[in-house]
Amino acid sequence: MQFPQKNNNSEQIRSISTSNIEALAQFQVNKNRHYTQLQPGSLVGDYSEVNLGDVQIFRESLTAGARIVATPSATFVPFAAISPESGNYRFCGKESKNNTLLQATGGEWDICFKNRLDYVCAAFNRETLNTNIELLTGREIPAEWLVSKASVTNLYERNCYAQGVATILQSVQCRPEILQNTSSQRMLSDATLKLALNALMPTTQFIEKLKPQARRIQGVRRVIDYLQFNAAQLPTIPELCKIAKLSERSLEYGFREYLGVTPVRYLRLVRLNGVRRDLLAATPKETIVNIALNWGFLELGRFAGEYRQLFEELPSETHKKNWNKV
Repeated sequence: MQFPQKNNNSEQIRSISTSNIEALAQFQVNKNRHYTQLQPGSLVGDYSEVNLGDVQIFRESLTAGARIVATPSATFVPFAAISPESGNYRFCGKESKNNTLLQATGGEWDICFKNRLDYVCAAFNRETLNTNIELLTGREIPAEWLVSKASVTNLYERNCYAQGVATILQSVQCRPEILQNTSSQRMLSDATLKLALNALMPTTQFIEKLKPQARRIQGVRRVIDYLQFNAAQLPTIPELCKIAKLSERSLEYGFREYLGVTPVRYLRLVRLNGVRRDLLAATPKETIVNIALNWGFLELGRFAGEYRQLFEELPSETHKKNWNKV
């Protein structure tokens, strides 16, 4: 049995639910998948993916014990987190635990599981990932991250990665119009990178040296000047690091020293101010939703709460102020 796959026009969102494991393998383009059922039961596979340009995020679940073998293209660097409810499994022949992050990055890999499997994964473009890590940390991507293995990491960061990737996937599936905005797509891609980097950092020694304070402050000022005119384009943290000529850690220290907030928080405040300016200048036909989306606020409930906290009024109240002038 196979349920119809769902695609949007740009092929950025795809999903399939099937009991035909050959169809499941063929649906995952360029991943060279092969499935073998090992345990009795009804094996149904559910797979969904969202393409965000330089990163593809996907979720897969299978209902009976099986073995998956794959040889993904060297172009991609995937990192996966298995749901604790999946039970025992072995990755590349070794038993793994809940505090592991699976790196399917070094040629062929395989996973065997007895009961069921449910996992989320982000597969990054290798060249872009390496560039962004250099911008964020000032170092090349560690060789240990490019080997297929189960890496022991911080359980909290691993869970944040799993939950964060799943949330991004679900958000885009529920609101596919998000992908029509290039800036929003880049913002989600950057958020996925940050989740992965936080989960990967504990797996290896990765010491960053802070730049001298004078250089940090110079970098902060460059970023502030840039955001004055480009905040609506939702620049990513690697892009801000490039502008500042600083690593992420040095940039964050510089912002805390100079403004008392992180660069992420400052960018969000600039965007909230941008929404307010647009609301005050808007006509009744221009909706709050469209204005908020133009500034990259995808979670409208959270946006309204932050807006009210900063300006002590709801976005709708700001919007109506301009109507009274008409």
